[in-house]
Amino acid sequence: MPFLGGYIFIEQTETGLVFDLPPLIIPTSLNADTAPWVLGAVLLLSIIALRYKIWRGWKRRLNLFRRTEKPLLKFIGWLSILVSPLWVALIFLVFFSIWKLATTFGQAIGVESMRWHVLAIVGMIAALGGLVSIPLLVMNAFHAERRTRATEESYLTDRIAQAVEKLGSERIVWRENKQSSEPNLEVRMGALYLLERIAKDSPRDHVPITETICAYMRENANRPHIDELTTNDNEKAAAKRLKIKIAELDASDKAACLTYAVPRADVQAAATILGRRSLDALEIEAREKYVLDLRGVHLDRIDWSNANLAYAIMDGASLNAATLCVANLRGARLKDASLEGADLFKANLTEAWMSGAKLSNAWLDWAVFHGSQLSLAKFQNANFSATELSFAAVKNADFTNAKHLDEDQLAESVGDASTILPANILMPRTETWTDKVLPSETFFSHWRSMKKQAGLT
Repeated sequence: MPFLGGYIFIEQTETGLVFDLPPLIIPTSLNADTAPWVLGAVLLLSIIALRYKIWRGWKRRLNLFRRTEKPLLKFIGWLSILVSPLWVALIFLVFFSIWKLATTFGQAIGVESMRWHVLAIVGMIAALGGLVSIPLLVMNAFHAERRTRATEESYLTDRIAQAVEKLGSERIVWRENKQSSEPNLEVRMGALYLLERIAKDSPRDHVPITETICAYMRENANRPHIDELTTNDNEKAAAKRLKIKIAELDASDKAACLTYAVPRADVQAAATILGRRSLDALEIEAREKYVLDLRGVHLDRIDWSNANLAYAIMDGASLNAATLCVANLRGARLKDASLEGADLFKANLTEAWMSGAKLSNAWLDWAVFHGSQLSLAKFQNANFSATELSFAAVKNADFTNAKHLDEDQLAESVGDASTILPANILMPRTETWTDKVLPSETFFSHWRSMKKQAGLT
C-alpha cells in the first residue's frame, strides 16, 4: 500500500495484523535532543520582542484584579498570577511531549502501538487546549464581572441624574386668580431619600451625593425663613404696649418681635439625612478627608437631635432656636454662627471653633465645650447648668447675665481680663487665667500650650 512515498506491508499473524511502516521523516534538521532548547529560545525571544506589549497587557490585568469588588474573583486572579510559571512550564512540557510523539511515530510497530501513539497525541492536544483555555476562562470571568459592574454603574448614574433633576421640581399653583410656581416638596423629598438610598448602596458615590445634598441646603436655605404672621402680631402687640405706631418701633424692638418659621419639609429632610449618616459613611468621609460644607445656611428652628455633624463647616450659619440635643459637633466650625435660643442639651462641642458665635438665651445644659475656641462669643442669658468649659478659650467672651454659671466651671477654662463675667462671679485665680488683657497672639499661644498639656490638639 503506498504511504508518503513508501509502502506499508501488512502481515496476518495469530495475534493480529502487523504493519510494517516506513520511517516518518519530518522535514527539519532538528533532533529530539536539540528541539526543546530551540523551542525555549524561540519562546524567550518572543517574550523579549513583545516585552512592552506583554507588560502593558499584564499591567492592565493587574489593574483589573485590583478593581474587582468580589473577594472570590480577587483570590482567583492573584492565584492565577502565582501559578502562571507552572502554567508556562506545563505548556512547554506538552509541546515537548507532542514533539517527541511525532518524532517517534514512525517507530511504532503494530496496530496497538500506533493506536497508543495516536491516543497520546490526541490527549496531549486536548491537554494543550485545556491549558490554553484556563487563562481565557479566568479573564472571561473578570470581563463578565467588569461588564456587570459597568451596567450597574450606568444604572446608578441614571438614577442619580434623575434624582438630581427632581431636586429642582416645581408645581404650578393658583392664588387669588394668579398663577405662580412653588417647590414641589413631595417630589423633592422623594429625590432626597432616593439619593440617600443610592449612597448606602454605592459607597463610592457617598461623598458626591453628600456634596449634592449640602449644595441643595445652601441654595434652598440661603435666607431667613420668617413666620410673617406671628411676627406681625408680635409687632402689633409691642406697638400697642409702647403706645406707638408699628413704623416707630426701633431695630431692637423689631428683632425681639421676629419669629422664625420652621424649615421647609424638604430642607428638614435634607438636614435629617446629613445628621443620620452611618458609621460606614463617616469612615468613607474620613478616608477621603471630606467634611460637610454648610456655610451661611439659614436653618433656624431645625431639628438636629442626635445628629452627627462632627467637623462640619458652618461658618456664618443661622441656627437660631434650633434643636441640637445630644448632637455631635466635635471639631465643628461655627465661626460667627448664630445660635440664639438654641437647645444644645448634652451636645458635644469638643474642640469646636465658635469664635464670634451668638448663643444668647441658648440652653447649654450638660453641653461639652472641652478645648473649644469661644473668643468673642456672646452668652448673654444663656443657661450653663453642668456645662463643661475645660480648656475652652473665652477671651473677649460675654457671659453677661449667664444663668447657673459658677466659678468652678470658669476656673477650668482659659481666659484673661477681657472676658466679661456675670456680676456675681469674680475672675478665677488659676494658672489658666490672668488678670491682664493679653494680646491675641500671646493668649492663643498660652491656650494652645495648655491644651497640649491636657493631651488635646
